[in-house]
Amino acid sequence: MIKEVVVTDAWVKHQGDVLLNPALKPFEQALLSMKQTWESAETNTPLSWYAANVQLSPASLVASLFPALPEHTQQVWLASPYHARLTRSNLMVMPEYFLDWSAATATHVCELLNPLLKDDGLQLICQDELLLLCSDKVWDIQPLSFADVAGNTLPNKHMCGADAGLWSRLLSEVQMMLHQSPQLTKQGLEVHGLWFWGGTEQVEDTSAISFPSVASTDIYLQRVLQKLNKQQNAQTIVSYAEQLDTLLPTVLPESWVLLGAGKSVRLKNNMLTSAFSKLRQNTWKGLTSS
Repeated sequence: MIKEVVVTDAWVKHQGDVLLNPALKPFEQALLSMKQTWESAETNTPLSWYAANVQLSPASLVASLFPALPEHTQQVWLASPYHARLTRSNLMVMPEYFLDWSAATATHVCELLNPLLKDDGLQLICQDELLLLCSDKVWDIQPLSFADVAGNTLPNKHMCGADAGLWSRLLSEVQMMLHQSPQLTKQGLEVHGLWFWGGTEQVEDTSAISFPSVASTDIYLQRVLQKLNKQQNAQTIVSYAEQLDTLLPTVLPESWVLLGAGKSVRLKNNMLTSAFSKLRQNTWKGLTSS
């Protein structure tokens, strides 16, 4: 029985304001009747939310599911593929659910890019749809999380860290290689680039961790849950807003967590808050991104 819903992109920034994701509009009135508890929060994908929930970095969680890493691996990064759309002046990275990623495409991307990456001591490896970038040295770089990039324009500023210039050059060369040798998803969309993020220098032993069962249609989290055998008897939904309606039960759960744009609101339903909501005009208006 589903008791809680976690939406990782419930809030979006627009011209300095924080707005409810339009995909949640059908549920807005029901959500507004619940008790709200607000706080700041990091931006997450469903996968990074799940990893944080068990106190692991996303890269460490995914790497622990691989039977082995390349010899001499010193650092591991998640590699998130993306499709970009051209706006008036920028490239907008489409959210993860937009890209119909497959194990076959992951394999092709590894075969294409590894001859390029090996000169920098890097190697892409995949297991089904999951992609990791392994390095034989530790890079001094602090890239944004993919959750901060997805749905936004590609960053046009150098990242922090002594290796920021080399890292930016690497991302550009990956984009160029994919442009010259297009890799297509199952729906025929081109993979325009890879975003390397969430680097870790330690892949932890996860044998003693109690992983919760959750329901999600996110392809990356789904594959992790499948390998952990944690898709049964889920009490929590973790989803992007656009994919939520395929997971919700007929009766809406009474506990929600709406994340995004550096905000988090926990919503709880009870008779008292529902009664008071009928006496006032509830609204999300007035939120700002500061």
